[in-house]
Parts: sequence; C-alpha cells; structure tokens
Amino acid sequence: MTAIAERRWPDAFRHASLAAGGGVVLLVALMALLAPLVAPHDPFLQNLDHRLIPPVWEAEGRWAHPLGTDALGRDYLSRLIHGARISLLIALAVGLLSGLIGTGLGLAAGYYGGWVDTAVLFVLTNRLAMPGVLITLAVVAIVGGSLTVVILVLGFLNWDRFAVVVRSAAQREANRDYVLAASAHGSSALRIMLAEILPNLVGPLLVVLTVEMAHAILIEAALSFLGLGVPPPNPSWGLMVNEAKDHIFFHPWMIFIPGIAIFTLVLAINLVGDGLRDVLAPEWRP
Repeated sequence: MTAIAERRWPDAFRHASLAAGGGVVLLVALMALLAPLVAPHDPFLQNLDHRLIPPVWEAEGRWAHPLGTDALGRDYLSRLIHGARISLLIALAVGLLSGLIGTGLGLAAGYYGGWVDTAVLFVLTNRLAMPGVLITLAVVAIVGGSLTVVILVLGFLNWDRFAVVVRSAAQREANRDYVLAASAHGSSALRIMLAEILPNLVGPLLVVLTVEMAHAILIEAALSFLGLGVPPPNPSWGLMVNEAKDHIFFHPWMIFIPGIAIFTLVLAINLVGDGLRDVLAPEWRP
C-alpha cells in the first residue's frame, strides 16, 4: 500500500456510501459466518404441516417463523441466512479467481509490452467478443449445475475488467523512477511486477473486485433461478426465487424476500466499490 493510500484510509470512515455499504456487507458476512448459531431452524428441515405460513406482518403469521415458510414447510428466515453463505462464497471465490487471471495477464501486458501485450490484447479481444452469460448458461447446462462449476465458469469468464484496468495502470507505472531504479539494481521482472508495481495497484484492484463480486452474485442468482446454478435443496437466494415463482400471485412475499436480499447485498457491494474509488483512486471519478 502506498503512502498516499495510507493517508486516505482515515477518510474511508467518513465516506457515507462506503460506511453504509460496508456496514451492510459486514452484517451479511457475520450472519453467514454465524448461520448455524443465529438461524432459528434447520434450513433443510421439511414440515408439510407448516407449509406456506406467511410472514409475521400478515394476519396468519407466526413468530416461530418470522419470514414464513416455503411450500415444503422450511423456515424462510433460516434459508435466507444460510443462503447468504452461498452468495458470499461465490462472490469471493469468483472475484479472487478472475482477479488472479486478469491481474496476471494485465501485469505481463503492461510491463513487457511488445508481443506480450499484443498476445494479451488478442486474448482479451476474443473474450470480450464472447457473450459471457450465454457461454455460462451453455457450459453449466452441459456440465451440470453445482457450486464448484458455477465458481469455475464465472471465474474463467469474468477476468477481463481486471486485465484492462491492470494493463493500463501497469503501463503507466512501468516508466516510473522506482521501477527503473529496481530494474537498474538487477531485480527480476517477476519481482518488479509483484513487489514494486502490484502494491501500487491495490486501490483500482479493490474497486474492480467489488464490481466482479456483485456481478457474480447476480449471475449465480440468475442461473439458480433457471435451475442451472446451485442445485436444491441448497438455500441459494436465486433458487428460493425459482421455487417461489409458482406462488407469485397468492404468496408474493416468497419472491420479494430473497429478491430484496439479492438487491440489498449487490447494492451494498457496489456502494463499497464506489466509496473505495473515491478514497483510494479519486482519479477515476467522472
């Protein structure tokens, strides 16, 4: 982390969107980590005698099931809490995998230039020409939906933003005095990229990471809604929406609750990214 970035960190606590988004993300993360302790019921336990109980704000709601139950009698609040684990796991895993691929390609292209840059740009152009969502749907439909498959497919398809941002930043940093001094001192290219250039790209990387995390949550929810994502009976938020679609007219809360959860988490992550951009990379402001 650069000295400039370190001086900007105190501003983060006074940034409204960063504080609000970070608070929501932290709350969801704690809820996910402590899910076995805070969930009032087993999210997989079925009880047909208690099926389709409405939330407590409706006339027939019960405090034993504050958010009601689904068509199989499973507690909705418990499934929502455990579903946060899946959403955050996919967001982090996809973000880190795509970040590793994109950052590596972007660093190599930005630092070496020449034919390496041309080769990376060729790969990047071909990736951008591919309809990512359609490819994801096709691969998952052929291979089969599972948590691992969703993470790998999204991770190998969502690295382009990292590559574009890191390549541009690395080209700028490659001509700085500290990089030229390290090269003159005899440092290897790998050490220069990882120890000299990469630490100065932390700000932009964090911003792109938040964008990719939010994108991964939305794509996973869409895949699960189509029955191609996380398989049942796992409590994925997208799968909860899929299972509730037949009850939309008589029990609309079954769709609204997981839908609001997805919207809130994605919005919070985007607010964190917007705040990090302002605090760590103000030159990105429009």
